[in-house]
Amino acid sequence: MADIKQAELLEAFQVARQMEEDQRSTRRDKEEHAKRAHDLNRQISNQCRSAAVESANVAIRSLILINGGAVVALLAFVGAIESSDLTNSIKIEELVAPIFSFAVGVGGAAIAAILAYLVNMLDADITNSVRLTWEHPYVNETKAAARLGYLRIVFHVSAFVAVVLAIGAFFRGVYTVTQAISSAGL
Repeated sequence: MADIKQAELLEAFQVARQMEEDQRSTRRDKEEHAKRAHDLNRQISNQCRSAAVESANVAIRSLILINGGAVVALLAFVGAIESSDLTNSIKIEELVAPIFSFAVGVGGAAIAAILAYLVNMLDADITNSVRLTWEHPYVNETKAAARLGYLRIVFHVSAFVAVVLAIGAFFRGVYTVTQAISSAGL
């Protein structure tokens, strides 16, 4: 009888041990799935961030090109007016404000490009300023990383303001040159 009870206890112990092993295996599987999902999420996030940075670079270059092209075109227009009989119908002074607006647009876009560079450099510095640990959450922010993060926000907002300035300067330049040309009756 004791042998039967001992066999039953041994069998119950083996079943419990198997269940415990199955639970550990299930937990490991879930952890592996979670790690893969986290890695995929990070990968997609990195791709989206890279696309956003590239789009911002293209937008800033475009602002430099359109404002710079407008300055060049307007200067060529002023030169053509000076060398023609239209000098009396269009006052060159009326074209100074649009040239200035387009130049401000180029400057604003250039400042935005510099600030975008600084934001990207700060991203790298922030990533390198954290403390890596073997305990959850594995990555801890340091005081240096927090200060760099604040500076990054300031530069990011400043870059956005510079872009808005460049766009506004372009449209102001277009408006003022249109007004100058229409007032001359051309």
